[in-house]
Amino acid sequence: MRYYIDTEFNGTGGQLLSIALVRQDGAHFYEVLHAHELIVPWVQDHVVPHYGQEPVERLQAVKKMQKFLRKDKGPHIFIADWPEDLAHFNRMLLRGHGKRNDPLQFACLLLNLPGFSTSSASEVPHNALADARALADHVERNLSGELATMGPADLSLVQRACADSDLA
Repeated sequence: MRYYIDTEFNGTGGQLLSIALVRQDGAHFYEVLHAHELIVPWVQDHVVPHYGQEPVERLQAVKKMQKFLRKDKGPHIFIADWPEDLAHFNRMLLRGHGKRNDPLQFACLLLNLPGFSTSSASEVPHNALADARALADHVERNLSGELATMGPADLSLVQRACADSDLA
């Protein structure tokens, strides 16, 4: 199953503030996390007003994400258009004492989508869920042939990642 990821964070390298996963069939996971550092002004003005729900503690968000991901036996293909989205997602899979959360086997794809802007395509720019939905819509429409705006390298990357299953 393909999952499209978007996150909002407190400036470059800053704390994860919200995370969304949108599955290729439209099912989704979205959580806002409590900020434990001073939120930078740009994020305060452009991200926080679009949360759409109350923040939760990180551990609660991790448990909810695990429950969402366990509904699908895999394989899991996680797709993003920005490196920090994948970095924050992967940190959510780590537990204390050298343990990790499932899924235990997955692929992460970072796409380079020239001409596509998540925030421009999003119904609510800088809301992780709306942005992940925009990314999912863009890639899925390209995979189905409805759109032909993705470059061949990105399209091939997704198709090859899904080639050994019925995801392609």
